[in-house]
Parts: sequence; structure tokens; C-alpha cells
Amino acid sequence: MRTSEGEFRLVGYVEASRGCAHRCRHCPIPAVYEGRLRIVQQEVVLADIDNLVRMGAQHINFGDPDFLNGVKHSLGIVREMHNRHPELSFDFTAKIEHLIQHRDTVMELAALGCLFVLSAVEDVDDRVLGYLDKGHTREDVVTALEITRAAGVTLRPSLLPFTPWTTLSGYLELLEFVQNHDLVYQLDPVQLSIRLLLPPGSWLLDIPEIQPHLGGLVEEGFVYRWQHADPRVDMLQAQVSRIAEEAASSSEDAATTFNRIKELAHTTIFGRPTEAQTRYRRRRARPPGLTEAWFC
Repeated sequence: MRTSEGEFRLVGYVEASRGCAHRCRHCPIPAVYEGRLRIVQQEVVLADIDNLVRMGAQHINFGDPDFLNGVKHSLGIVREMHNRHPELSFDFTAKIEHLIQHRDTVMELAALGCLFVLSAVEDVDDRVLGYLDKGHTREDVVTALEITRAAGVTLRPSLLPFTPWTTLSGYLELLEFVQNHDLVYQLDPVQLSIRLLLPPGSWLLDIPEIQPHLGGLVEEGFVYRWQHADPRVDMLQAQVSRIAEEAASSSEDAATTFNRIKELAHTTIFGRPTEAQTRYRRRRARPPGLTEAWFC
């Protein structure tokens, strides 16, 4: 991972729990765990961390689907980890609603070495968030940003911008949200290209709103085809995906990539690119994050 100061640290991966207490419709985990959480014993997790440190780890990535599902358990592990290895930094994944519910815990985790937190924001369109049953709203995302920034922790969103209910104007609104809240360097450009996957067992298959878009099962990919009612949305997704892939292979600056995607979206909707003064300006400062692009 790379710190905001440009230092690179070797990352070790552990899990303090498995499964998730929540039932977001688009997530594959509820289909397996059905809202159940499985705790990994504290000493097992700490022994794994001790071993990783001996192997050279300088930063711990907690890979739990939601580290704050069992907040007392997770906090106990981090406190003891900090006692044993005070030089270690770490990151974790948590739902927006948990960051709001446990804001005091976020402050303590920051003091114990947390540099950034991943959160499945998915979208800022409350209508789409309702279909996904995410448990948060656009305003909740703003609140979570305020909480993490006050704690000195970087919030790194993961997104699901292309669903059967995405609109072109809604996609442009998402880009405006990213820019206005200074998130361009806090998310990997690939996040702006992610298209909904519908594997067998997905709880989204149970809602009537998905049926008009649903196609057959692609056996080799083990997912159902779906098609947007507006073919321009599917075309935009394919073009954004190509831009993100090219940018990753060439290590293009995130601001440059973001502006390319925004111009594409603006041209798709209005037939002309954005004005120069509305483009996101490149920054020298970079928030901390993993050096490998992450997406769910």
C-alpha cells in the first residue's frame, strides 16, 4: 500500500470474521450466509498478524465483508494488535450505516493506526440504493465522509454505477458527486465502470423490477444476462470500462482518467464535452490506499 506521504508498505491480509449480518440484495454473501456472522477467535487472528509481521508486513488489510459487524470483537483485536505492534497501520471494510452508527469507534480506530476504510457506497441515487437494499442514502454518504475526515481516515468508496435502473443523468450526477466531494483520488477509476452481476441465487432476482431486463443464464460465466432499456447506458459502460482499463495499464493519473470519463458521459448525454473550467484539477497529494485496484 501507499501512504499519503508516498511511502510504500508491505501488506498482510487477515479476516476477523466471515459472513455478514446484512442482506444487501446485490451482494453474493447473503445467498450463502443468510445474514449470519461467523467470528474468528481473537487469538487466531492475532497469531496470524504476528506471523505476517515476522514475514515483513507493515500494514494489515482486514478483509472481513464488514469489520464493524462485530464491533466489540474487531475493536478488541485492533487494540491488542496495536499493543503488540504499535508501528502497524491497517485498513478495513465497513458499511456506510456502520460508520455513522459507530462514529466514536472510527475515531479510536484512527488513533490505533487506521489509514483508510473501504465502503460499498455503490451509488448516490436513493432510488437505486432502495432496489439494492443498501441501508443508506446519499445524505448518509455525506455524513460518513464528514465522520471519516474528522477522524483523519480516508474513505475509499466502491461503486456499482451501472444497473438496470441507472440513468444517464444519474451517472453524470454520480460523477458530479465524486468531484464535488473531492473523491477522485479516493477511488480507483475502475469503480466508475462496474456493471451489476446477477449470479444464480442473487436476491435481486426475486424483485419484480429486475424481470423486464433479465436474459438467459451464461453458463461459462455463471451469471444471468441483463440489458438496459436505454442502449446508450450499456454503450457508455463499455466505453468507460475501456478507458479505465487503458488508464490502469498506463498508470494514468486519476484526475486525467476521471476527466476523460466525465467528458464521455457529458458528450453521450448532451452531444458536447464539458467546459474546461468544470474539469477536475490534478493534485499532488494522494490519499493512502492499496497499490492494486480493488473492486467488489
